[in-house]
Amino acid sequence: MSKSGSKPETPNFPALAGGLSRWWMLMGVWALAIPGLFAIVLVAGRSSDTFAALPVFNHMFDKALVVHVDLLVLVWFLSMACMLWSVAVSHTESWFPMLEETALVCTALATLFITLSAFDPNGEAYKSNYIPVIMSPLFFVGLSLFMCGMALMLCRLLTANGAHPWFSKTDEFALFSAGLIGLIAITAFFWSHQQMPPEIDGEQYYDIAFWGGGHVLQFIHTQLMMVCWLLMARTIKADFRLPEKLLYAVYGIGLLCAFSTPVAYLLYDVHSFEHRHFFTNQMIFFGGLAPAIIGLMLAPMIWKTRMYRCENHRALWSALLMSIILFLYGGVLGGMIEGQNVVIPAHYHGSIVGITLAFMGMAYLLLPSFGYKDMSATKLAYWQPIIYGIGQMMHSLGLALLGGYGVLRKTPGGLADAELSVQIATHIMRWGGLLAVVGGVMFMVVIWKAVSSTKK
Repeated sequence: MSKSGSKPETPNFPALAGGLSRWWMLMGVWALAIPGLFAIVLVAGRSSDTFAALPVFNHMFDKALVVHVDLLVLVWFLSMACMLWSVAVSHTESWFPMLEETALVCTALATLFITLSAFDPNGEAYKSNYIPVIMSPLFFVGLSLFMCGMALMLCRLLTANGAHPWFSKTDEFALFSAGLIGLIAITAFFWSHQQMPPEIDGEQYYDIAFWGGGHVLQFIHTQLMMVCWLLMARTIKADFRLPEKLLYAVYGIGLLCAFSTPVAYLLYDVHSFEHRHFFTNQMIFFGGLAPAIIGLMLAPMIWKTRMYRCENHRALWSALLMSIILFLYGGVLGGMIEGQNVVIPAHYHGSIVGITLAFMGMAYLLLPSFGYKDMSATKLAYWQPIIYGIGQMMHSLGLALLGGYGVLRKTPGGLADAELSVQIATHIMRWGGLLAVVGGVMFMVVIWKAVSSTKK
């Protein structure tokens, strides 16, 4: 709402209703639903030694973890990135026929194959960082298709002549710089593979192979999260602006970090401590810097517009608020990491959910533009980010507390006959996880209602 009292209009692109942008959103929603189902296995495995003791369940825990992570941090995140990129170039023709359509089909097939790989009885799960894998032909076909899909979509983006006029110049810079970061990440994956010593195999191979590129990918997510924050903020309060020079500088942080990637490959062996430490330090010192700056600058606006949370864009307000809180919360938990315990997933659950909530809010913002019913004024959409965010905060808090008691990451069970404080932490994690699942289901319901109804 502007100072004059006029309500901002939800952006509306008539051409998008028949375009591909909405299919990227629906692809992302589907990819988010599947990890939600696998999350039930993970929460049960973490909190119940009875389940964890079953060999079949223990084997399924590992595969569920792989599919949960890959569909969430790869397919969901990058499908929503493709949605934004697709909207940005929706006013231009592709230089190559069917380029984006092929990218979308590749991503859809990748989602199918990665999901089915969890049910391969001969597939062994390697819980490598950033991109865990299942040693199954289905998984690697899916991963290859996904890489092809992303490469094709980046070609579509980076050959376009600017972004849609709805985006500001700083939005355009962030969107296209995120595309450049994507190319650097793909290059890093292949570079790591080429430099890998032949004696390294198994889980260590994939951990090293995905380390550099996996770190670079995070800058895409944070770059686009900030774009979503600012687009939601401008929709909530039409006259809200941040200085352009500040935004260029903030968006430049992620781009400069990505451009420094070749330094790690040219100076250090890919399997060396120095190579690994280069990306770790890059993430520690710069990964959350830009979002923290933008988040803190958005805080006064969110406070001043709190009375608008009962109006037309109430869901955007709650999504923006909870996204910033969760991302900063995850950053705080990151400062508590010591060793290989469950404080690590506590940290990235907070940060990842901060990004997820930003993309959920962006989905609500764009629903009318895709020809679907506007749900941002409904109570269901308003409460969904709050319930989902609080659930994930509880889940992360429980994991952080368990990490303080030395509970290892990526391992089910291990909590039988634990002391009372550990049991309390387990219950916080368990009920937080279940509440987050409820919030995730609410998001699916909101999208389903929007898609199944005519726009009013």
